Amino acid sequence: MKKAFFILIILIAAAFVGVSGCLDSSDNVTDNNTSNNTTEPPLNETESNESNNSNQSNATIITNFSASIVTVNPLPGGFTHLATRTVNANGEKIGISDPVVGYRNMLTYNNSNVYLSVFKCSGEKTADDYISEMTASHASKYGGDSNISTVQINGHNATRFEATVQETPQEGRYMLAWTNWSGDEYDDSYLVVVYGQVNYSVIEELATASNL
Repeated sequence: MKKAFFILIILIAAAFVGVSGCLDSSDNVTDNNTSNNTTEPPLNETESNESNNSNQSNATIITNFSASIVTVNPLPGGFTHLATRTVNANGEKIGISDPVVGYRNMLTYNNSNVYLSVFKCSGEKTADDYISEMTASHASKYGGDSNISTVQINGHNATRFEATVQETPQEGRYMLAWTNWSGDEYDDSYLVVVYGQVNYSVIEELATASNL
């Protein structure tokens, strides 16, 4: 009788261990499934998209050629608008010989004149052609002392002209010029020019505020 009772206890203990093992196995499967179903955000892809968006240009592409294109609103602090008028590029002393029609916004900054001009290039020459002409004229005028470089303005590659201190022209030592174009071969290109009797930082500030 004692022997039968002892065997019964052993069988009960063995059954308990088996049930416990099954429960542990079930818990492990649940943990693994939970881990596998967890979705992490694609960090690299998100960062890449943000980087690409930061390089996009915020410039306004000119489609309507009117005096309003040289209006800067709002004006940066320190600038005062004086007048807007129609001009020809060959009369502006910027290194262009053709009478390309444009609009010029004349402003002042601390009592010094600053100009923002836009010319419509609808003939055989494009805005890029006229920038090349301006570059050649500047290099010829100032020789080895000329300083011409490329800077970024509103997503455009703009040409930065700097005259020598000894020969600073009446129109100012610094000038920026760049092309505003839709990219469509059938559309006109526009030449944007900013210059004046002020420091380069002021020229750059007005150029950026133009959104062109």
